[in-house]
Amino acid sequence: MRIRIPFVPLLVIAALATANSASAQQDAFCICLDPLNPNSCGGNVMIPVGVPTNIYLCLLNPSGSQVMCWEARITDSRQDGDMLGEWEMWGLDAFMDPYDYGVVPETQPAVPNAANVVVLGMMWVRVLNEAAPVEFFVGPVPDSISFPDTPGYVHTLGYNAPATVCSGDFDEPVFGINGVVAAEEGTWGAIKGSYLADPAAGR
Repeated sequence: MRIRIPFVPLLVIAALATANSASAQQDAFCICLDPLNPNSCGGNVMIPVGVPTNIYLCLLNPSGSQVMCWEARITDSRQDGDMLGEWEMWGLDAFMDPYDYGVVPETQPAVPNAANVVVLGMMWVRVLNEAAPVEFFVGPVPDSISFPDTPGYVHTLGYNAPATVCSGDFDEPVFGINGVVAAEEGTWGAIKGSYLADPAAGR
């Protein structure tokens, strides 16, 4: 059993979502195609082989005005040869684990953008096998002291804010690429303008 050391002082110790339901949730970790458009968060998107695509890890509708640090486990279902891409989190990762993240912004707390979305990181994706769907999951970090049962973040020193995920359940994917059923909003023709966006645009 791993022992986690909290990286902030402690006083206080929910089926693949559609884009519209994801954008309405508070304190929800999700993956988005366009951080300035909450309707691009969650759901499934079709991406052709070889097309470079940016996807963003986001906190939707935070209850606080900033994110001083956050913690979550982020995994996906890819197999070798399905997809290329690794998460680049915007901050210092205290856990140094392939899937578990405990991130503190490098200079100042992250704040919501005009769409009330906080961008936490980005993955540059390249699909290698269009026939193989890839699902993304966000959940709690196992054996965490700061957030034992949920992912979460800190917006005020000394208060840990537990978070949910836009799928409503940690066992359900928050985002999918090339799944069996694609929402209309997630088709290549409808959102191709988001794919080549500047990675810094959502900061």
